[in-house]
Amino acid sequence: MRYVKKPYDKNKIGKFIGWGGEHLVFAYGDSQVIKFSLHVFISGKSAVDKIIEDYHIGKKYFDSYILDTAILPYKNGRRCAEIQSKITCRFLTKKDLNRTLIKKQFDDIMERYQRMNKELKITFDLFGREGLLHPFKNKAMSNILVTPEAKLVLIDFSIMKLKKVKLREIPIWLLIEWARRRQEKLLNHFINYNPN
Repeated sequence: MRYVKKPYDKNKIGKFIGWGGEHLVFAYGDSQVIKFSLHVFISGKSAVDKIIEDYHIGKKYFDSYILDTAILPYKNGRRCAEIQSKITCRFLTKKDLNRTLIKKQFDDIMERYQRMNKELKITFDLFGREGLLHPFKNKAMSNILVTPEAKLVLIDFSIMKLKKVKLREIPIWLLIEWARRRQEKLLNHFINYNPN
């Protein structure tokens, strides 16, 4: 077996931080995290290409909100790692929309979301695993985070669509379709939220 040099420092990988819907996240040095996509482990190159394309779309429409991400492909583009700055944050909740600064940013994100949807006919995952699986308990969007300075940050930008569906991706496709429909319903609760 040939050794493949990875584009990250294995020795900097620290403790397991958590599992999002698509990523396993670990500490990476003192000030960063490294993320590994479960979709990439299943699908290889097509999933790596999707991550790169999704990120470019995200930067085009949501640049000031997207957390900068270094996407590091390896194994001839069949694997990748994503490195981001470690930030202090929490999920966006409906109650946060009572704060003028947060509401203004949320409205801006929704305007950009609608423009992207109109121009490209695509949506991206706003709610994440926590928001989709526990919407009434948490009333949160787990892919939109709030910093202590009340700045909204998008930590993951995953388009809810696969270009081609391989046989081994059918479960992923089914999950994406379910999540897309569920998000449409839940999003109305946030957009139409009135604290009064």
